[in-house]
Amino acid sequence: MKHTHRFIKRPLTALVFSTPLLLAGSFTLAQDSGFYIGGNYGESYGRLSRAEVAETFEANGRQVLLLDKTDEDNAGKLLFGYDINDVFAAEFSYFNLGKYQFNTTLAPAQNMRGRAAIEGFALDLLTKMPITDNLSALLRAGVTRTSVTQSFSRFPVTPANSFDDRTPREFEGKAGFGLEYDFNEALSARAELEYFNLPSSQMLGDSAHMASVGLVYRFGRSAAPAPVAPTPAPAPRPEPTPPPAPEPEPVNITLESRALFEFDDATISASGRQELDGLLRQLSEIDYDSTIVVGHTDRIGGREYNLGLSQRRADAVRNYLIEGGIRANTITARGLANDESLLAPTDCRNLGSNQATIDCLQPDRRVVVEIDGTREP
Repeated sequence: MKHTHRFIKRPLTALVFSTPLLLAGSFTLAQDSGFYIGGNYGESYGRLSRAEVAETFEANGRQVLLLDKTDEDNAGKLLFGYDINDVFAAEFSYFNLGKYQFNTTLAPAQNMRGRAAIEGFALDLLTKMPITDNLSALLRAGVTRTSVTQSFSRFPVTPANSFDDRTPREFEGKAGFGLEYDFNEALSARAELEYFNLPSSQMLGDSAHMASVGLVYRFGRSAAPAPVAPTPAPAPRPEPTPPPAPEPEPVNITLESRALFEFDDATISASGRQELDGLLRQLSEIDYDSTIVVGHTDRIGGREYNLGLSQRRADAVRNYLIEGGIRANTITARGLANDESLLAPTDCRNLGSNQATIDCLQPDRRVVVEIDGTREP
């Protein structure tokens, strides 16, 4: 026994898949009426009954020596449907399950060929069950008016026997299931498996199946329009750029007090404390970076002694400023003795008394406070 598979017939394929698209063009502008059209194409699988064929031959005095049969073929359908609601639909269709045939060798010597073509009309009720937004499961059940056109040929020709050309037509039942995928509101694709009961015949069993894929077009529907983004409000006019803030003003303050100390003394005088208090008030308005206190002496006395005296004077001023709020880590003190005298070497000579000389040298007994910082404008 040999089973033969046929290649897809291109004309039928083109008809099934082009019909929905061609008709859709005529109804593109129609309102959504619930009607749709479609087509499926695939393979049918039937059953040529070897036992029934052999029994019929044996009743006519023939013995089956060899039976070669083909019980599958290309198949398709064209359909017209109506969506009753989102769940149920009714479909009317024309279906063609193709042709099944057999070749047999008999004894006494005779060859015989039989062919059965199956087609008909169906009325189905469909149930559609959503799986995702685009994918749904389909269940169908319906009734068919099916015809099986049988034809036989014999070699050599013999008188007619039980195998006669005939076309039985009967009402039968059908059922099926499948999937439907919506490309958009109007166009969908289907994949289905359907079961057909067949009329009684001399060749076939009582049923056939069709596995197929197809397209469905719904009238008056189109793809949902893309959402239109609202027109953005005009951007507010930018505020005028304010002029840049003025840069902080660099400040350098030098306090050169000649009234801070008495002769040969490192104790700050009362008038000296007043001057330093005024300096502290200025510093409260300044973001200072560093403060340097430098002590000086007159030329009376030895250098080593004057270095120590000038350092003690600088330290005294430094400590007073720290007590007044200056950060200790920003202020340094050092003594220079008489290395930076404000007087010429010939000044304060031959004045007649020591006190006169001491008074003349007063400008050198000083402390200089240098402050680097910035003041906000």
